[in-house]
Amino acid sequence: MRKVLILLSILAFMFCLAAGIIIAQKSLNSISEQGNSNNVTRPESSYQQNILLIHVDELQKNQPALISVWGLILYFPEPKIILQPIYPSPIEPESFPLTAFKITQTKNLNPRFIQQVSLQTQMDWDNYILIDHQALSFFAAELFSGDQFYAPDQTNSIISVERGYFSKLCNRLVELEQDGLQQIRWKHLIPDHWRSNLSFDDAMLNWEKLTSPQSPIKCEVFGE
Repeated sequence: MRKVLILLSILAFMFCLAAGIIIAQKSLNSISEQGNSNNVTRPESSYQQNILLIHVDELQKNQPALISVWGLILYFPEPKIILQPIYPSPIEPESFPLTAFKITQTKNLNPRFIQQVSLQTQMDWDNYILIDHQALSFFAAELFSGDQFYAPDQTNSIISVERGYFSKLCNRLVELEQDGLQQIRWKHLIPDHWRSNLSFDDAMLNWEKLTSPQSPIKCEVFGE
């Protein structure tokens, strides 16, 4: 009888041990899945390019003031351009990594800023473009109206103003020929009013892919 009790005790112990291992494994898997959900989403297709369009007041300043951030997303070979506002945003504005925004001594964007925006938006950003007030006014003069760009004094209205500006820009871009952007006098912009880690040649190559004669460009602007 005693041997039977000992055997039953051993079996019960082994059962509890196995159950514990299974529960622990499920807990570890759950934690792993939660951790993975915080990772930055990578583009699933090579036919997409994500660019941060960062508007500042004056690029020639040592530390220009950040005005707004937009997501410029290019889709190939649809072709399609999407502009999506990121900052300022009425949704959790305090979570935006303003303190990480800095221009380095080499006049480049602080890489930590891109990393922080990527974490906040849960999206990987391939490149960035820094532009200032004068650049936006220049594009207006070159492409659609000749009007100067004036940033509003109130931060909460900047997205509405820029949405109107980018909508005009979108309407003009869909009308341009494949060599349309090459006609812009870029030397008046680069590097004083336009800086980017995307080379000029790569930017023109992207434009060529977007302006395929088989399909017209679609351009959409989101915002308030």
